[in-house]
Amino acid sequence: MDKLIHTALNSLNAARIRQNVSSQNLSNAQVPGFRGDEIGGRFGSIFLESDNTLSTRVFTKRSEPGLFSDVQGEIRQTGQQTDVAITGDGYFMIEGKTGQLGMTRRGDLTLGLDSTLRNGADEAVLDTSLTPIVMPPFKAMFVSENGQIFIQPVGAAEGTRVLVNQIAMTSGQDLELSKDVDGTIRPKGDFVREEFNPDQNVLLKQGYLETSNVKVFDELINNVEIQKQYQLNVKLISLAKELDEAGAALMRLPNN
Repeated sequence: MDKLIHTALNSLNAARIRQNVSSQNLSNAQVPGFRGDEIGGRFGSIFLESDNTLSTRVFTKRSEPGLFSDVQGEIRQTGQQTDVAITGDGYFMIEGKTGQLGMTRRGDLTLGLDSTLRNGADEAVLDTSLTPIVMPPFKAMFVSENGQIFIQPVGAAEGTRVLVNQIAMTSGQDLELSKDVDGTIRPKGDFVREEFNPDQNVLLKQGYLETSNVKVFDELINNVEIQKQYQLNVKLISLAKELDEAGAALMRLPNN
């Protein structure tokens, strides 16, 4: 009976983790370039043991945090000169609010108050020297396939294009990537700015945005399955309690 209860509790814990991941994905389904979290293969077991006894408890743990789907989202045309989508593999190099180096697929660009080029998450977009890109005043901005940024300066003749910088990008090849708790993608292990060289082996498309790769319908179906799993295991716990009480009643000696 004890094993039945703990098996049900273990399953409830697994369902809770799945629910958290699914909720996170659904809440970011409209975020450009968002990479959905995954849980496949991330469950392991923790055994509680005492000296000279067999293992009697098993609980779920997440053995491989940070897994995410690398399936490309839909590339949608926006016509906005500040929208840039990666076609195929690759990531933009960005600097988070804490100054940490990171990677993202998010390409909804804007200018910060300090004229730095930033994305919709207020992360600084970096150049090939991995420093934030500072934009001079411009009337129009053009981004080439290889990430070079050209501008038509304010007051310049129509058709004028001046090269001002290049967006740092990496294909991510030969890197074991993981999604951090802040949602930023980073290589596992040390990620030192001075030791990382963006390979620029990425193609961009200006005037387009990549959508989140979260499949909302699939996540909703997943939520229904999780609710069924919850209900089943709650019933198992209730049944185990009833069986335990019935067994205890049978063991009682009749009163004479």
